[in-house]
Amino acid sequence: MEFPAHNPQTVEMVTQARRFARREYPVLIQGESGTGKEYLARYIHSESARTGRFVRLECATVPTGRWEAELEQKLAEAEGGTLFLAEVGELDWQAQTSLLHLLETPRVNPDAQGGSGRVPVRLIASTTPDLQEHIREELFRETLFYQLGVIRLRLLPLRERKEDLEPLTNYILTELNGGELPALSAEAISAILLYDWPGNVRELKNALTQALASASGDSAGAIELRHLPEVVAKVLRSEPNLPLFKRYTRSAEFLLIRWALSICGGDRTQTAHFLGLSRAALYKKLKLYPELQSHDPAVAEEPGAYAEGDDEEPEDEV
Repeated sequence: MEFPAHNPQTVEMVTQARRFARREYPVLIQGESGTGKEYLARYIHSESARTGRFVRLECATVPTGRWEAELEQKLAEAEGGTLFLAEVGELDWQAQTSLLHLLETPRVNPDAQGGSGRVPVRLIASTTPDLQEHIREELFRETLFYQLGVIRLRLLPLRERKEDLEPLTNYILTELNGGELPALSAEAISAILLYDWPGNVRELKNALTQALASASGDSAGAIELRHLPEVVAKVLRSEPNLPLFKRYTRSAEFLLIRWALSICGGDRTQTAHFLGLSRAALYKKLKLYPELQSHDPAVAEEPGAYAEGDDEEPEDEV
C-alpha cells in the first residue's frame, strides 16, 4: 500500500507514519473532513507487523447506551490487528469515560505492560474537530486526548498541498481503472490543479469516478475537461482574474512561502535565506499575499523593513 505525496510536509508526515507504524502506541490523526484520515490509518496498519484485521468503528453513529457493547465486539474482531476509531471527537462524555478506562488496561496500552510486549489491539483514532478546543469547552476529556494522542499526525487539506494533486489523481484513477492509468487532457489536469477541493480527497475521488465513467463512453477514452463535474471544469471556463499560468504560479508561490515561514518559525531573515531570496525580495513578495500577514502575527509588516529598490531582485514577468 502506498500514500501518494509530493508536498514536503505530506512527505515528512508519511515518513513519520511509517516510522511509527511498528510501535504499539495509540495514534491520533487530525484533519478536515475528507482529507484521507482513514486511508492514512490503513497505511499505518499495512506498514506495521500486525497480522490481524483493520477494523473500523464509526464513533458518531453508535447509539447511546450501545457504546461499550459495540466497542467490545470491535475489539474482538480486531484481535492482533488495529481498531480505527473514526471521529472520536463525536463521543459523548460517558463513552469517553469507557474508552479512557479501556486505554488504561494492558489490552490496548503498551505502557500498562511496562512499555514492552505485544498488545492484542493497536488503536488509531481520527478527528475532524479540534479536540483541544473541545477540551476548553469541556466537551472532551483532556486525559483521553493525551492517551489517544501519544503519537499525533495532521493531514493538510488539499488546497494547502497542491503538489499532491497530480500523484493522487494518478493513483486514484489507476485504482478505479483496473490498474491502468487513463489519459488526461492538459485542460482536465489544469482544472484539477486549480480547483480548491473543499471536500478534499473524498471530493476528488468522486469527481474522478464521474469523469472516468463519462469518458468510458467515448471512443478515445481520454478524460477531457467536459467529463469533470461542472464545479471543477468552470475554473477554466470562467473569466480568470489572472492568466492561467500566473494564477497557478501565484498559488504555488503562496504555498511555498507559507511553508518556509512555518519551517523558520516566522523569522523573515531565515525564511529569505531558506528560499534563496534576498530579505527585500521576500518582503516584496509578502505584500502580494495579505493572507500571510493577517493569518500569522509573526509575518506582519515591520515598519521601515522594506524600501523600494533596497537590495531588490528582479521578478519574472509572468
